[in-house]
Amino acid sequence: MNVPGFFTALPKHRLPHPPVPLRVILTLHLALIKAFELLRKNPPSKFVLSTADEDGITRQLYTILEDRLLKTKEVEGFDRRRIRNVERAPEVTNYDGTHPAKKPDLVLSLKREHLAVQSSQDAIFAECKPVDGDHAVGECYCGLGISRFVRGEYAWAMQEGMMVAYARGGRSIPNDLAPVLAGSRHKDLGSPSVPAVVSRSGVSSNAEALHSTLHHRSFAWPSGQGHACPIRVFHSWHNCS
Repeated sequence: MNVPGFFTALPKHRLPHPPVPLRVILTLHLALIKAFELLRKNPPSKFVLSTADEDGITRQLYTILEDRLLKTKEVEGFDRRRIRNVERAPEVTNYDGTHPAKKPDLVLSLKREHLAVQSSQDAIFAECKPVDGDHAVGECYCGLGISRFVRGEYAWAMQEGMMVAYARGGRSIPNDLAPVLAGSRHKDLGSPSVPAVVSRSGVSSNAEALHSTLHHRSFAWPSGQGHACPIRVFHSWHNCS
């Protein structure tokens, strides 16, 4: 342990944390689809989805998820019975405490007090990335997104993480992400599995089917609790053209 006092005197907790029920992941995907639908139908003043940058889109998604959808229950199952709150770019600590201020784009804290988990790390961590002509899948989505889950910067105690793509120019998971995962970055990304469809709920011209990939992680958990298990990354892609 490189940082004195890290994890000092914490109650016993299980590593990895128990799986997040798939229905919760699916519900989040549908909530994101609904959030984008609302942005298209009634965008804030001066907000244009087709030209908005990463931070601008993420800020709008955060506001809709936290301030509207968690309260209105417009998306069945997306409510505060399962999710405590949504945060945008909160400071979180990596697996060994050497980087105490990592900032994942969206963090949905889970309500699972009945389980032996470390509450500050028990969440759906989502990293959001544009996928377009200026943001290559390999360099941006994978190199600055997926790799953070593999290295234990985000979701190190979890068995799941999520990537959210702001896709433009007709880019898709089968045509653009799958070849990169199978190419030269394969080993650096934890030898990922082939993207597999998890659910086709909500599929339209503006939202792809939810996919997932499995990635191996090479770091060891703190306090001698062994080698980190693989992490399943869910891919929620949305048309922002």
